[in-house]
Amino acid sequence: MPTVLPATQEMTLASVQRDFVEWRKGRSHYAVWAIDIDTPALRSAIAAMRAHLADYLLPDYRRQAHVTLHLCGFPAATANLDDDFPTAMLQDQIAALQANAPPPFVLEIGSPDSFSSAAYFSVDDCARGILATRRALAGGPHPDATFPYTPHVTCGLYRGEFSLPMLIQHMTACDSGLPARLQIDRLTLMAYEAANIGGPLTSLCEFDLATRRIGILDPALMATLFG
Repeated sequence: MPTVLPATQEMTLASVQRDFVEWRKGRSHYAVWAIDIDTPALRSAIAAMRAHLADYLLPDYRRQAHVTLHLCGFPAATANLDDDFPTAMLQDQIAALQANAPPPFVLEIGSPDSFSSAAYFSVDDCARGILATRRALAGGPHPDATFPYTPHVTCGLYRGEFSLPMLIQHMTACDSGLPARLQIDRLTLMAYEAANIGGPLTSLCEFDLATRRIGILDPALMATLFG
């Protein structure tokens, strides 16, 4: 899986549209906890930015607007590999959310920025709801200890090596219609087909921040992935 890191170089990193078989090892889907923000305003903003950066982005990126909260792994009934995400781990995460997730909170989606590998819109965790959620899912107060985390809404992956300062300056000229403040009421467990680097997300289940209840959204795929 291509790693998304904060931009520390002057040039972008090129992504490649291929099946990373050495990463997925025959497994079909990868799961993440995320915030579903696939609203008309965000769809419009992302479409505008993708059109603005069309000469620089990998084509066919079809992920819906979302904010990734926690990387889970490859769903499985039981763990066989280190990056498997077994049913027992999912149950533990749901229990942790029921005990420690924040109440509904507000986010602000704002200005464009860039990692070395991807263009994105910045996310202001103004109510610290993301931080509280990540602490619950990580099971501790330091969820960023092993991997640097920047909340963001990905617009697309770069198709080549380009000047990063030039691209960031170019992005500011796009009229995206942002910033936008969003009320967040639910967290969603999502999965994507691991053979497709930019394929769409499927919502498996969601956690209601007000009621603390979990709801299954795709029972058939849940059964297939978790057994």
